[in-house]
Amino acid sequence: MPTASDTSIKDWIHRSVKPDDFLDKDPKVSGVHFEAVIPSSKIVEAAEEFLKRQYYLESLTAVDFAECFELVYHFNHQNSHARFVVKTLTPKKADGSPDGETPTLSAVYKSANWYEREIREMFGIAFNGHPNPKNLLLPESSTIHPLLKSFKGEPKGSDVEQSLKLIEEDKQGFEVAYPKSITQHENDYYLNLGPQHPSTHGVLRILLHLNGERVLDGEPVLGYSHRHHEKMMEIQNYLACWPNFGRLDYVGAMSYNFGYALLVEKAMGVTPPPRVEYIRVIATELNRISSHLLWLGTFLMDLGAMTPFFYCFDDREKILDILEMASGERLTYDYFRFGGVDHDFPAETVPAIKEFIPDFKKRMRQYDKLITKNIIFRKRVEGLGVLSKETALQYGVTGPCLRATGVALDERRRDPYSLYPQLDFNIPTRTQGDVFARYEVRLEEIQESLKIITQLMDKIPEGPITAGKLPKNVPKGEYYSNVESARGSFGIYLVSDGSLNPYRMKLRTPSFSNLNAIVDMMPGYFVSDVVAILGSIDIVLPEIDR
Repeated sequence: MPTASDTSIKDWIHRSVKPDDFLDKDPKVSGVHFEAVIPSSKIVEAAEEFLKRQYYLESLTAVDFAECFELVYHFNHQNSHARFVVKTLTPKKADGSPDGETPTLSAVYKSANWYEREIREMFGIAFNGHPNPKNLLLPESSTIHPLLKSFKGEPKGSDVEQSLKLIEEDKQGFEVAYPKSITQHENDYYLNLGPQHPSTHGVLRILLHLNGERVLDGEPVLGYSHRHHEKMMEIQNYLACWPNFGRLDYVGAMSYNFGYALLVEKAMGVTPPPRVEYIRVIATELNRISSHLLWLGTFLMDLGAMTPFFYCFDDREKILDILEMASGERLTYDYFRFGGVDHDFPAETVPAIKEFIPDFKKRMRQYDKLITKNIIFRKRVEGLGVLSKETALQYGVTGPCLRATGVALDERRRDPYSLYPQLDFNIPTRTQGDVFARYEVRLEEIQESLKIITQLMDKIPEGPITAGKLPKNVPKGEYYSNVESARGSFGIYLVSDGSLNPYRMKLRTPSFSNLNAIVDMMPGYFVSDVVAILGSIDIVLPEIDR
């Protein structure tokens, strides 16, 4: 049901646009409640209204149409499901490049900083007033705009020229362009944490501005593992896109499988058989537990604790054995299909899960004694890297990082899908917003996932594992679907032109927004604390670089 806040924002939009530019949508199909096209001069004012009513900027992207560029802003409420789409149009020049600038939202939503930088490098659309308009994912000297429809990656095209240019730069070396906006201090200096440092869990670099060991400021530097999944998805059909989703969050790929399946099923009007729903939820919750275990073991190892790492990986291997039994894969799962799953659960899967659960519950009690009640660990992380719910709103933080601030946002409850509305489970929260709170939330989420799996084990119905013959194409239109991954809200925005390939696919990944917030979490702490803060966010780099 719409809230008072939803009604007021709709009234404001109604007053600000022409009636023909406002469109109510069916959220069960499109994933969106309403859509409005407004002048770019009004976008800052609109964003301020949304922020005032506790909407966060869920996603921001662009679409390259033949006539113009469309900037698409998805706003969603921090407490209730109310996704609103606001669009502005950017005209094109004769050569197909953008004509004119759009006002930046970075002064209203801090999350807009990265979104707008990504759009500028991928489409060439500039944002007037942006504080740091340099490339985010591509090399800083890059001059190509890969998400333009005119960019085909031809053998003699600009992408090859760009590659040759970068090779020449590598030969000559380069100077790091340090931020000019940071206030200078006596005896301050810059230090690179990563991209080879083991605590950055991938090829992430954080440019730290330090005074001694104290952090004055810092900037995450992305793009070292950029593969351009979104461009790949435009040049292959919907079925061929499946492997991409297993390679984004390779630690929690079942949730990404789930999100893509739901998106296309909603668009096609397909309902999976009951057995499929049970298999999907059980597999996803097992994968959620294995993801949290990987996080827990590596996070504590970053802080110098070795024993929990071996316990966590011992438990995680048992889960991976079960998931391999069902899917044939242990990591980058490509298990779900539109209207079904690729393989049925073998007969030995359910007994293996039933055997695992009681032993794992005993291990959870060991984790509590070994870690939660460990005074050394608590002194190390309590009160560290505090994130307020107001700052989380500014950055669009979701998942355990948000729930640790006291906001019980979980897509399985806010915008429920599959079997989750029928299940009994809680949404763990804390209010401290520090590293220890994020740890506690994830440990409780493991317990809740076990509760979900236990409720389903003896109720799996017999029946088919596919919905049968599917429509040939995804109907023309725009769709948004999201699920709760181990790291937060994973969303997909799809523009379909009715052909065999997606016209535009935007991936809204939780690690992207969550990592952005570390900028406000580091200042004032020591370098060693940055390792703990970063570890508590639980990022997966391929879903950030995409």
